[in-house]
Amino acid sequence: MNYQYRKAPNPTEFSVFTGLGTAALDLKTLARDVPCQAACPAKTDVPAYIALISRGENEAAYRVNQEDNVFPGVLGRVCTKPCEAACRYAWTNAEGPVQICHLKRSAADRLKTPPTPLPPWFQETGRRVAVVGGGPAGLTAARELRRYGHRVTLFEREDHLGGMMVDGIPSFRLPLPTIEQEIKLITDSGIDVRLGSDVDRSGLAKLLESYDAVCVATGTMKAKSLDLPGIDGAEVIPGLRFMKQYNAGVVKSMKGDVVVIGGGFTAVDCARSCARAARRIVGADDRVTIAYRRTEHHMAAEMDELEEIRLENIDVRTLVTPVKAKVENGSLRSVVFQRNVMGDDGSDAGKPRIVPIPGSEFELPCSHLIVAIGQDAETEILPEGIALADRQQTAEPKLFVTGDFLTGSLDVIHAVADGKSVADEIDRFLVGEVRKKFHVSIELIDNDGETGRFRDHDLQEAPAMPLRSIVERAVGNAEVEKGLSDEATRVASSRCYLCNHKFEINQDSCIHCDWCIDVAPRDCIKKVSRLFVDEVGSPREYVQTDVAAEATYIYIDSDNCIRCGKCLRVCPTGAITMRKMERTACCSTKNAAGEVRWERLTARLDERKAARGRT
Repeated sequence: MNYQYRKAPNPTEFSVFTGLGTAALDLKTLARDVPCQAACPAKTDVPAYIALISRGENEAAYRVNQEDNVFPGVLGRVCTKPCEAACRYAWTNAEGPVQICHLKRSAADRLKTPPTPLPPWFQETGRRVAVVGGGPAGLTAARELRRYGHRVTLFEREDHLGGMMVDGIPSFRLPLPTIEQEIKLITDSGIDVRLGSDVDRSGLAKLLESYDAVCVATGTMKAKSLDLPGIDGAEVIPGLRFMKQYNAGVVKSMKGDVVVIGGGFTAVDCARSCARAARRIVGADDRVTIAYRRTEHHMAAEMDELEEIRLENIDVRTLVTPVKAKVENGSLRSVVFQRNVMGDDGSDAGKPRIVPIPGSEFELPCSHLIVAIGQDAETEILPEGIALADRQQTAEPKLFVTGDFLTGSLDVIHAVADGKSVADEIDRFLVGEVRKKFHVSIELIDNDGETGRFRDHDLQEAPAMPLRSIVERAVGNAEVEKGLSDEATRVASSRCYLCNHKFEINQDSCIHCDWCIDVAPRDCIKKVSRLFVDEVGSPREYVQTDVAAEATYIYIDSDNCIRCGKCLRVCPTGAITMRKMERTACCSTKNAAGEVRWERLTARLDERKAARGRT
């Protein structure tokens, strides 16, 4: 007698076994399994470059970062690290996230040969694009447009490129030679740079007449003002102006107490710069104080930087709002503050409301008042009738905007992401089609599941970043963070989970022997009675069972897998495979029938080609 059984579907988290995955399922699997890359605004291939660093291949690791986030040495120092907040170590109660940012710097600092500009993706198009603004967003847009094959002219009103990287971040956090080297890699790709070019509304109109497209990336250079009663003509210094003067060497010493109002990146950098100029860093009597209306939790500084602020003898006063200034004979003497508490609702841009405490006023001595409460874009450059929206393309078809000019003040990694995005938009506008998309390259790694990872790697503590002593910091503007040592780099890189490796079980070959469950060093392989998927086929939840008769699948939970490969090696039927996934830039081509197909861009990096398939 013949029996007809309905077989449970064999779940797979890719649309193809190997090759180029172009389905939504492939992209979702990559984003879910590699959360650090998904969290990075520039979509940096974090596991790829950390694996290269662990093997001592620093040039190849730098090249991966150069491709993805444009400024590896810069972002290895000043990135806001959204990737680390998403790192799976934060989910598993291990010893802190992988030091993704510090490792990026480690590769940049250990280059034995000078890096070179990246190759173009496409041939020359003859189209001309003007980019206004030479900060990180403008530089990124210019580089990517050049790789698309367009002729790019970059206009910058200062006598140097770099924008906030040069003018707004102090060299004790970000050395100038690091910035200049990575800017040169962009300009050497064939970009025409026009320094000292202050483009206003009429100048922008002329560019729109002369070029096929124009991109405005002038950032947020207009400081927000503070209407403080009693100031009576005494000088109030905008934070960005102070940082620009400090970085240019104009401010070398300061006398008298300094108060910095604000809690963002600029306020923190101003205070740390003042601590050096006023010798407060080594205990001078003149005080440096950050005054912020909310709590430390809402400040831009991370916990380690807050510790450095206190080591540098900077006072931090939170939950305070300035209410008036006291001036004598035209000179500022003090600022009066009122204390606050936090309200219950988030009425101010998602942050808790400020509630003043009546009768709580107090006075801080102040000879220098620096106001760093944010900057706005100089939108006067835009043509009449065109206002900023939430899109990079404007009502004028040839005019695009990007970076802080569009989003408001953010950070370098978001500026890079915006610069890449606007270049894609401009290319689509110029050629009439999308020439570059990202898909998922999927490769079978046939080496017995060896990734080089063991359970013991999870137990390693993240090595501390070596710092200069307070005395060393007081001399010049020596970089505070010294960089990880060779041994610390080895340890830090070996902690990575290598999330771009995917272990899956072919349920048609699995005999439910449970050997993989028994050998797994963590609770990552489970008996599952039901597996639920979303609209694209990606698993969203499952029902676990301990009863063998109820088990439909033996399922590997990638969120808990540590990529040790023990399951694959012990499987008696070869049901388990290890594949490697990579976010891959692809270009569109058409076959004889006119169908659009996607292929890897021909300008792939040799280092990454060599790295694929290795562990």
